[in-house]
Amino acid sequence: MGMKAEQWRQIILSFESKKTYNNPFLDVSIWSVFTGPSGRRIRREAYWDGGSTYRIAFAPTETGMWSYRLEAPEETGLSGVQGTIECIPYEGDLAIYRHGFLKVHPSGRYLTYTDGTPFFWLGDTHWEFAFGERWDESNHPQMTSMFRGMADRRKEQGYNVYQTNLRSDSWKEHKSRYWKTDATDDVPDVAFYQNELDRRMQYLADLGFVNALGFAWSGSIEQGVEHQRHLARYIIARYGALPVVWTLAGEVAGYFPGKPRETAIKGWREVAKYVEKMDGYGTLKTAHYTNERPFADYYYDESWFDFVLNQAGHGDFPINPSWYRTYRKEHGTKPFIEGESLYEYCSTLEENGTRLCTDAMLRRVAYMAVQTGGCGYTYGAQGIWDNIWEVSDINPDFNAFNKFGITWAKAIDGPGGAQMGYLKRFYEEHHFEEMVPYEPAEMEESISPFANKLAAATISRDKTRALIYYGEMDGMSTPLAGLCDGIYAISWFDPRTGQTEKAEIQVEVRGKSCIMPKKPAAGDWMLIAECIEKTEK
Repeated sequence: MGMKAEQWRQIILSFESKKTYNNPFLDVSIWSVFTGPSGRRIRREAYWDGGSTYRIAFAPTETGMWSYRLEAPEETGLSGVQGTIECIPYEGDLAIYRHGFLKVHPSGRYLTYTDGTPFFWLGDTHWEFAFGERWDESNHPQMTSMFRGMADRRKEQGYNVYQTNLRSDSWKEHKSRYWKTDATDDVPDVAFYQNELDRRMQYLADLGFVNALGFAWSGSIEQGVEHQRHLARYIIARYGALPVVWTLAGEVAGYFPGKPRETAIKGWREVAKYVEKMDGYGTLKTAHYTNERPFADYYYDESWFDFVLNQAGHGDFPINPSWYRTYRKEHGTKPFIEGESLYEYCSTLEENGTRLCTDAMLRRVAYMAVQTGGCGYTYGAQGIWDNIWEVSDINPDFNAFNKFGITWAKAIDGPGGAQMGYLKRFYEEHHFEEMVPYEPAEMEESISPFANKLAAATISRDKTRALIYYGEMDGMSTPLAGLCDGIYAISWFDPRTGQTEKAEIQVEVRGKSCIMPKKPAAGDWMLIAECIEKTEK
């Protein structure tokens, strides 16, 4: 009898093998070919789920009747098994299922859903999501679960990405969670997946998050490329029909120059190509970049590498719009997302002394990155990424980033976390996909310390709108060229509150040039200029 499934929503097919294997993961490979009403074919591998049970995760990509046929060794009794699945329209309100999984827009400037709807990436960083964050406990007064409470909060604030990592690291005992420790070969510890990871992956999917998932940290490639392929194979089979993006490994090249760096880049490249081969959906792939000066660019021109997930750093680098502009000039053919910079409550790494990273500091980088060509941002908070339950949990030998005693319960209430939701809503309302970074005139002759403090601007492709971000240190009026001649209404968006207020003044553009006004008060502001009357030539 056929099954029913909603479009883009995962269902699980279960099968029993007549043959048992010494290694039920490595000794057998079972696949299913799904054929949709349009003729599209999707191949998905079965994952071993204990005993003689094999399951196949599948999400239909179009409505109508799908058929499937298994490819398996004859001794399993599963070869040639067939069935049908009726795909019905998704009836919920989650964007990832209404519009479909992610892809790159043909322009190479931003991401979209499958149906072409623009996707503005707003992520939250949870490196310990797979097991460190507690499912049934919380010491936050308004949350009964650490894991679910944080996920629910970010959902309410408008986030659509969870940036995570399995942390199956060679330098920690984490790896034992994923594999049976008493086996000579790689055998998945299915109890961990069934009891812990399944519910976490599904919970995020049910909230509509895209899970930007890494397999391990860079140094884990020392366990061998084949071992990392095995983990990737199992994870893709088990979770690859959920809304995911593969981010490969954390800080993938590592920080040891010479041969170690070359080994890491080469090894993870081989894993990435294997992921591309095994994934049946063409799921987007990238790498969580190392924190380099100014920005890393390995893998950029490789075909499997779909978009940039940058790491600008945590306050040890004078992040300036010019760095983003230069990077985009050199590498402007793939979407760019600032994926790790100035975590809220982080203790910065400045040589002249550390300080607490504030919401104002992270807002500057977030808006700057988008204004100079980014198509999203990943927020992070100290106490969450490092999974601090109590202050006493902070490792005194590795506390460079958490010198101010920040726990997850404090971090989840950080004002910057909510303000990033305002940022996403603002750019979606103002059609970020239509905006192009404005290139200001270079001030090479200036020796003023304020010469590089010009506000970062974008102009719409039809030349009728401009968005100008004034950072905390930007106070001057802004010369702007390239808009259509006419009269422009001015509004001010407050990044701290998410509120917009129309200004009483208007600006006239003549000869495609104008001077935009100073910000209305101290702090950072976004100016919105919209043409209300074009001037006839």
